Formats: sequence, C-alpha cells, structure tokens
Amino acid sequence: MPSVRYISLQTEKSSKISEANILCLGNFDGVHFAHRTLLRKAKELQAQKMPNTRVGVFCFETLSTDFLSKNPPKHLTTLDQKLKYFADEDMDFAYIADFSSLQGLSPEGFIKDVLIGQCACKAVVCGYNYRFGKGGAGTYQLIQELFPSNCVIVVPPVYKDGDTVSSTRIREFLKRGKVKEANALLTVPFSITAPVEHGKGLGRHLGAPTFNQTPPTEILIPARGVYLTRCTVDNKDYYGLTNIGTHPTVDVDAALNLETHLFDFEGELYQKDLRVEFLDYIRPEVCFDSKETLQKQIQQDIKTVKERLQ
Repeated sequence: MPSVRYISLQTEKSSKISEANILCLGNFDGVHFAHRTLLRKAKELQAQKMPNTRVGVFCFETLSTDFLSKNPPKHLTTLDQKLKYFADEDMDFAYIADFSSLQGLSPEGFIKDVLIGQCACKAVVCGYNYRFGKGGAGTYQLIQELFPSNCVIVVPPVYKDGDTVSSTRIREFLKRGKVKEANALLTVPFSITAPVEHGKGLGRHLGAPTFNQTPPTEILIPARGVYLTRCTVDNKDYYGLTNIGTHPTVDVDAALNLETHLFDFEGELYQKDLRVEFLDYIRPEVCFDSKETLQKQIQQDIKTVKERLQ
C-alpha cells in the first residue's frame, strides 16, 4: 500500500483522522498567491456546501520533479515551511505521500485507492494543470468523472502583474535577485533557514561581524549579492545585511554561503537555526581591489540598508 502519513495542523482542533475530507491537491512549492487562492476555494466550499467536512492538503514529501526531471528545479520551501503556510491558511491537516510508492499507480487507482480509500476524500480542489498517476496521465477531467460534479473545483490560472503566478516565475525572479517581485507572488518573504556555523571571522576583521550559514542543498539560492534581510532566531526578529557569495576579495577558495550582519544584536548564535527573509536587493557580488575598499563598501551597504528601513 502506498505510503501516506497524516499530519494535524491545528492543535486546538481534533487530531483524529476525519471520515469526510475536502482535499487540495498539488506540489505547493512556495505556497504562493495562486496556491493560497486554491486553499481558500476549499474553505469556501466547506463553508457553503460541506460544513461537516474537514479541509486538508495532499502533497508529496518532496517535489515530483525531483523524480521526474533530469535537472529538477531547486525548491522554494522546505516541507516544514509548507506545513506552516498550510496552517496559516487554516488547513486542518496534511496528507504527505511518498512519491516513489505512488509513481506506478494508474490515475484511477490513485483516485480510488489513495484519495478516496486512504484519505476519505469527498471533494477535491486542484489547479487546471494538475497531473497525477502513472506517466502523469491523470487530469482534472478524470477527477470530475469519478467524483460528483459539484464536489470538484478546478482553479484556473491566477494572474498577477500581467502574467500567471507560478513557482517557475518566482524562481526566475530570485535567480535575478528580484526578491521584491518574487515576494509579491509568494505573499510572504522568501526565506532560508539553516544553522549558524563557525566562519573565518572575516566580517569581524572588516568591522561588521557576521553569522555564517550553509544553505540547504535542495533550496534555491537567490542571485549572488548583498540583500536587506529580516532574520528570526529564538522567536525574535532583527534586520540585517546578508551577503550571498564566496568572498572573492579575501578568500578565493571559499564555498558559497550566507553571511549576515545583524543590526542591534549582541550574542552568540552558533548551532542555532537562523531564518533569513530576503526583503530587498542592494548590489551584486564584487571582487574589490583591496580589503580597505571592501570595508568601505560594507559600511556604505549598512548605511544604504538603514536608509531603506527608514
């Protein structure tokens, strides 16, 4: 039997598996504006027609493209981030599936055995381009055939700024450093969470001590450069200046990392998880002709960021 696990998202509500569910189907990478539109359609269906059901999400442990593509795209969110965003949209639960165990199922088998049989699905909300089953042969039309017509909602393309909202479009913005444009589609700032590691103390020697992180390998890294960021550690927020790069001026052999200077912070964060939210792009990564020139630029970057915050 395919591996599907149940996660309750609302602790104040019953954590028991329901016998009647509305399921939102998708990869939900980024849980962006169009995804949230879909989730809210499911809540509307519950309120208007199916008050005795619970509303949840069915998605995979990782993206289906990780298995189906030779060069899969980097992720916009971790599974933990997705679950948080689902909870923010008042989803009751999530069914998290192992893609490899479902990959060989026929579309009909996926609907009957998994959605209806295992997940007690009574109604479906999905996007117009949702595909499922062996070879991606299943479409929303098949779902409509196997469910009553009034129990399937298909969300058409969602547009913002003249183009469709998609994870692909968001990735392209981030790869170009356009974090404001990406965040407008995500509805929340793009973020990376990773533990703080010991660095080489380069920032401290340049007058701006920093906290170093190695980004998770599966998460997309925005364009190299300097960013205005908001960082969270121990449930407290601090603004900061984050560099994505390899320190070309002072360390030609360095690996790509995140290096953040926090404003108004004193203390040690080693081994603590630091969430870095990218708010604005300041400048590209540059190899300066001397450490002194770099030091002056860092102070100018800090000044620029504080001016933008005001």
